[in-house]
Amino acid sequence: MGYTALLVVSSVWLLLLTLGLLVVRRELSILQDRVAVSGAAPADGLAVGALAPQFPGMRPDDVVLFFFGDCEPCHEVATEVARSADPGGFACVVSDGTMAGSSAGFRRILPQDARVLTGDEAGAVRERYKVHSGPFGVAVSGGLVVAKGVLRYADDLEHLHRSAYGAAPAGR
Repeated sequence: MGYTALLVVSSVWLLLLTLGLLVVRRELSILQDRVAVSGAAPADGLAVGALAPQFPGMRPDDVVLFFFGDCEPCHEVATEVARSADPGGFACVVSDGTMAGSSAGFRRILPQDARVLTGDEAGAVRERYKVHSGPFGVAVSGGLVVAKGVLRYADDLEHLHRSAYGAAPAGR
């Protein structure tokens, strides 16, 4: 086999290897997007088993919900919290989204007996919990993170409530 043939064969193998790596990279990107959409992405929130930072109004067993004031999915989940038989079973941390002051208006969606943290303190709590998206929930039991995830349905709230308190909220 001459040098030309060896060069052609090497080039073909290099091209096939490059195409294979591009396909693997694409598949990994798709998988990462699917995991992020499922709410199981580790990018947001403290790791399960981590010590949950305390803040005013938080209990050792609690469900901490993170909302942005100008986020439509956050409004939908907050409506589910308001419909819950135990809205006091959720500690709501509401930060301004892209609109300054949007967290103040968000408070009206939640019932009066809901525990709500807004303003600069809400932003500080969000940072300590490493939450960058909303609506997002963290179940805390015995002061430790026991479950977390992006919230999309009422069942997501019930799952977090069971993880923190051991039972679903009454009336559901």
